Parts: sequence; C-alpha cells; structure tokens
Amino acid sequence: MIRKHSFGLMDYLLLSEEERDFYNLTGRLPLERSDDVKIEVAKTKPPINKCGRPSKTYHINERRAYCLWLIAKEMSEDKRAKTTNRKLIELAKKMSFHGLFADTTSQATLEQSISRGKKTLKINQKWNSKVCDLLERDIHKLQR
Repeated sequence: MIRKHSFGLMDYLLLSEEERDFYNLTGRLPLERSDDVKIEVAKTKPPINKCGRPSKTYHINERRAYCLWLIAKEMSEDKRAKTTNRKLIELAKKMSFHGLFADTTSQATLEQSISRGKKTLKINQKWNSKVCDLLERDIHKLQR
C-alpha cells in the first residue's frame, strides 16, 4: 500500500519509535511497498537538477551491523548475549558479504563501523533490534 496523500506531522507523531527509526532510515513506512528495494550507493557529487523526494542511502556502517545482526539472530539467546563484535566479525569474514568485511580493512576500523551501525539501527547488547526486524521483513537483504 503506497500512500496517496502527503505524510504530515500528526501522522509522523502517531508512529511508534521503531516505525520512526525505520522511516528516517528508509524514507517510507514498513507497510509501504516499493517497486525497487535496491540499495543506492552514495555518490561523491549529487546531480544538479534532482527532483522529487530525496533518496535514502544505506551507509556501510548500517550494512555491516545488519549483516552481523543476521548472523547473531541465528544463535541462541544465551550465546548471543555473550558474543562480542570481534567474534561476529571473524564469523562474517568467513562468509560471503560482498567485500563488507574485507581483509584489507583493519580490525579497529571494522569495530568502529559496527558500533556506529549498531547505534543507528538501535541494536542492543543482546543483539536485539526492532528496527532490524522491520528491515528484514521489508527489505529481505541489505547487502548486494
């Protein structure tokens, strides 16, 4: 269901906190269907005459944190609570995430990037996130 009318301030205030985070991240509500769910890569120089609603981009921080969240989601609750970022990064390096966890990137850079992404996606210490749940339901996969 795509909104036919404009999204006003009152509509925004009626959203739950998770739906607001999802809207800020994607530019649309979780129930709205988008024809293209491709991830846009940030360009260095935006086009001069760009019209319409500004497109949302997923930064590498959010993409990395989401990939680790997918790995952590498969673990049990107890194991997930004890798992650190470093252990999940090592697991992710063994999997195919299209260069998000490349060997050329330093460990410190990866850990900082994951921390920034976890903050944006509101992932807690036990790797639970309602925003990621909405993303998973809506965008099937964030990597490409």
